[in-house]
Amino acid sequence: MAVALALGTAVGSAEISHAQMAPHPRYAHEGSGPPPPATGPELRLTLPEAVYLGLRRNSGVRGAYLQRVLDAYNLHVAESAFTPRGNLLSTVDADRTGGNRGVAIDLTPTVQTLTPLGTIIAFGWDLRQSSRRQPDGGLSRGESALTLSVIQPLLKGAGYDITMAPVRIARLQERYNQLRLKTAVANTVTDIARAYHQFVQTRQQIALADGALQRARDLEATNRALIAAGRMASVELFQAQATTAAQELALSQAQSAFDAARLALLSLLSLDLDTRIVPADRLAARPVRIDVDEVRALAFDNRPDYLSQLVAIESARIGLDVARNQRLWDVSVVAGVSVPGAGRSGWRASEKLPATKTDLRARLQLNIPINDLSLKQQEVQASVGLRQNEVVLEQLRAQVDQQVRDGVRTVDATWRQYTLSRQVRELGERTLAGEMAKLRAGRSSNFQVVSFQDQLRSAESGELAALVAYLDALVLLDLQVGTTIDTWGIQLNDPPP
Repeated sequence: MAVALALGTAVGSAEISHAQMAPHPRYAHEGSGPPPPATGPELRLTLPEAVYLGLRRNSGVRGAYLQRVLDAYNLHVAESAFTPRGNLLSTVDADRTGGNRGVAIDLTPTVQTLTPLGTIIAFGWDLRQSSRRQPDGGLSRGESALTLSVIQPLLKGAGYDITMAPVRIARLQERYNQLRLKTAVANTVTDIARAYHQFVQTRQQIALADGALQRARDLEATNRALIAAGRMASVELFQAQATTAAQELALSQAQSAFDAARLALLSLLSLDLDTRIVPADRLAARPVRIDVDEVRALAFDNRPDYLSQLVAIESARIGLDVARNQRLWDVSVVAGVSVPGAGRSGWRASEKLPATKTDLRARLQLNIPINDLSLKQQEVQASVGLRQNEVVLEQLRAQVDQQVRDGVRTVDATWRQYTLSRQVRELGERTLAGEMAKLRAGRSSNFQVVSFQDQLRSAESGELAALVAYLDALVLLDLQVGTTIDTWGIQLNDPPP
């Protein structure tokens, strides 16, 4: 992460004084040096340990799992669409008119349910109790009535597919949410693996810089010995000393890069930044044979973004079916039954109520929308949305194909680069050793030795960089194919709905 400090002046200012250019005492002091090294506990980690520790502690992964709890409950709510739902309404009225006082209690429990065919069944029970006191006496009366109604759509909103559409969309959304969790975990694993590679690389760079510094000091000592023996001019020592100073600078830079890589890895693992983390692995690689057609097929079967687009297309198809259904006429059959006085024995009754009869009713209702362009608009939007999702799928398929091919090519290329850089480093070691022997025999010069030292230092860094590039290429190919979770044997432990 780069932090930029901007220094501005007021409008019309002609110059900036020395006091304005001085560092703020809150941030820097005269003679301040580099930050102190980490003083926390030492923690040795292999790469698998770092990955599994990160999956337990990484804030992004923890947030994704918390979101899955909400997603699972949303699915549960959507699938309970056909569960009977009740409501209880109660009112109490009191009034006083002159010498008359009255109290009325109304209790109305209702239950309604929806069937997968679109049928709406509603049941209600109206319970009333009233009492009124008069100067010449009191009156108490209780009433109740049962009602049952059934509404069956015949066109709009009718049928299993249309009624189940919200549940099917919710299940598709759940599948999308699962793929989103898989993506979050796979990205986190990839980031941790690459950060670990960088961490080990910077640690080994320190060893390489220290080795180069030791070679520079050996050259300086050899020069001093040759000068003392009268076999070399004293002016030749300056070049050796300059080489030693340059290698000391390179060592300091390598140590700074190592600390930056350590902080980056600790941040991904959500650990205390003072932890003295130590890699327990050494970077090593072996060739991997990859069949392009095989990994392409794996990518189309496992890539979360590709599978998510398939889910989006299926959801758009359902939405188009619903939009077309909404343009149909609203034709429904309504049937009901009402039983007045049912359950009256449970209430106080001071007078005899007249005999009641069960009421039966049925009707056919028709609602025809006229010149409602919004219904056609919904169908057009759903149709265009489906087509757009299909176009996105075509683009994504081509993108997946290209990324997988590039990933395989990168793996092959970085492996060849690593093997060649290893040969360059081995030959550089032999060349430098021979040139040092020639220098001690007076048959070479400082310039030649320093040149070969620089070449060896560059070859060592190149070999290490090529090794890390190859390991990163394998990790990224896993991500592009969508097999990161399977490669690491990770169980997502998704919460049940």
